[in-house]
Amino acid sequence: MTTYLSTFTAGLGVPARRALEERLPGVRIELELDGLIVYEAGGETAAICNLPFFNNSFVVLKTFPGLRPERGKEILDEMLAATLRDADLPRSIPGRLKGTFRLVTAWSNVLTAVDRDLLEKVEARIAASGPPGRLRPHRGRPAHELWLSYRSEGHGFLLLRLTRHTAYEKVLEKGELRPELAWMLCWLSEPREGELVLDPFCGSGAIPLLRASRVAQFPRGLVLASDLDAAQVEKLKTRVKHADLRRRVVVRQGDARHLSRYEDGSIHKIVTDPPWGIFRELEEGPETFYREVLAELGRVLAPGGLLVILLARPDFPLPLPITLEVVESWPILVSGKKAVVHKLRKPPGTAGVPPAC
Repeated sequence: MTTYLSTFTAGLGVPARRALEERLPGVRIELELDGLIVYEAGGETAAICNLPFFNNSFVVLKTFPGLRPERGKEILDEMLAATLRDADLPRSIPGRLKGTFRLVTAWSNVLTAVDRDLLEKVEARIAASGPPGRLRPHRGRPAHELWLSYRSEGHGFLLLRLTRHTAYEKVLEKGELRPELAWMLCWLSEPREGELVLDPFCGSGAIPLLRASRVAQFPRGLVLASDLDAAQVEKLKTRVKHADLRRRVVVRQGDARHLSRYEDGSIHKIVTDPPWGIFRELEEGPETFYREVLAELGRVLAPGGLLVILLARPDFPLPLPITLEVVESWPILVSGKKAVVHKLRKPPGTAGVPPAC
């Protein structure tokens, strides 16, 4: 068994644990903090790297017990000094590591500068942990990263970074959800084979594209994507075509308050991320807008169906229609901004669930 540390969207600790236990049977949870989980798991490391709901994952090489919570940034220098004195450090470094590396220091999830001389001494000690020349410090673009990380709850770690995701700010459109969060929203909808899934605020298409393309992770179904913005709709149609997903995603222009093309109770699941800024749809105020949206989504949702919605107003009281009830809610942080995920259900009624497509 190997001990790992993974990070995820802050606030989604309960769903992240459920998803981890579902995908890695036999996993043993050691520590849960906001946006972070430490766990033991067997099997190949590749299985950890491929967990789609984590932002980053690491192997835990060393822990620092007895740290007081809410320490200042000087705690990193103390942790460096303790690492330098640690007689067991050479045995902590995996023998398979070869090539260049650098040591990264982070305080409360923020990359933080430390005493440079002390940092270089620790890097030299790590380099000397194996045969000469096996590991070499390199501050530019190394093959491996070791992290010395302190959390404000009083936990410190020496970590080996496993995952290195794309710089999302370079590849995602403005306002587009990160794949890890989009995956979690889709997973919370309890996907099933052959269902109709609707995203009435599809925007750039993060949710529809992920739900339709991750066939190894989600059951097949037909995703219906719509948005009031004609330009966004045309761009998403192009992305769907290039991804060869036209049989799995149908893109149309439409107003989420007026989904007249869909019959009552015709949609199995709705997963969506409404606009975050000041939009023309909100001219009458957010209460009116969301009352109309939720009433229409409640109309088209099948009895027993689920609606997972991400809102940028965590303190906003949902104007729920009688057709919807709250299952669970999670206040979260998205790019440092407060938001909330609501999971809503349409109570089962006398009408049957629409047939699978």
